[in-house]
Amino acid sequence: METKKVFITGMAGYIGGCLCRELDRRDWCGGFFGMDVKAPLAKYDKAEFRLMDINDPALVEWVVEIKPDIMVHLAYIVDTVADDELMHRVNVDGSANALKAAAEAEVPQVMVFSSGTAYGAWPDNPDRLKETDPLRANPEFKYAAGKAEVEAMCKEFMEKHPETIMSIIRPCVIYGLLVNNYLSGLLTMPVAVGIREYDPRVQFVHEDDVVGAILMILEKEARGPFNLAPPDALTIREAVEISKKPSLFLPEALMEPLLKLIWKLKLEFNHLPPSFLEYLRYPWLLDSSRLRDELGYEFRYSSRETVEIMLRAKGVIE
Repeated sequence: METKKVFITGMAGYIGGCLCRELDRRDWCGGFFGMDVKAPLAKYDKAEFRLMDINDPALVEWVVEIKPDIMVHLAYIVDTVADDELMHRVNVDGSANALKAAAEAEVPQVMVFSSGTAYGAWPDNPDRLKETDPLRANPEFKYAAGKAEVEAMCKEFMEKHPETIMSIIRPCVIYGLLVNNYLSGLLTMPVAVGIREYDPRVQFVHEDDVVGAILMILEKEARGPFNLAPPDALTIREAVEISKKPSLFLPEALMEPLLKLIWKLKLEFNHLPPSFLEYLRYPWLLDSSRLRDELGYEFRYSSRETVEIMLRAKGVIE
């Protein structure tokens, strides 16, 4: 593989940092450039970084100046915030600005980070969702709804720029040594919570597998969407049992108002938005056979191993 230049939005974020460490070691990466609203904690030999908002028009100018061979768009707000307008501005409008930069710079290869939540959690979901299934994000969960909106923009981009190699990755719940968001909080809060009437299976993918899959997709110049989840899954109760946390599985009629109250009070231990409740009620399991069969990716960690690794890193279990 010839030496290539890579541009990364959201370079200082959780996945951005994991990806940068690997790019610094790859012979095919001649150098990488990145932006974020905060500086990365780590230093990289091959990197050039600028403090920049994802909606800054200067982003387009800089990408055009660099003319990277690959753009990876990772700049998103993951934790749900009370300000829906801010979340839309960063996650949706920011993605539009990143795609504009890719178009004007004629970047040959573009990867966009989406989410398995974009499929939505619904009682009529198939046992495993494939990349060909429609995106039906639950509208109340703004993060997922925004991802579905971004994917619609990606589809339009591909129609206008068929020469561009575009890939989209849709991960399940991401856990790892460094994760710190409302999804890790599911099992690290003082008391694990769930809905008594429901116990859906959930998949957990390790941060190393996320980066490994990203690199394989880029190196093989694969096109289109890819689900990213290990084959196994755990029920909510099974995950709670691993955490050895005290648990509170309340009736549905009590769970939603309680979670809304906790969210409104902005208690520091809780980052779980009430809008995520549908994803604790109904299944949204991903079929990652395209990644495994077409590209040959082999997951290093199962869902169970990923949960155990995260809980050990957080000191929840030994």
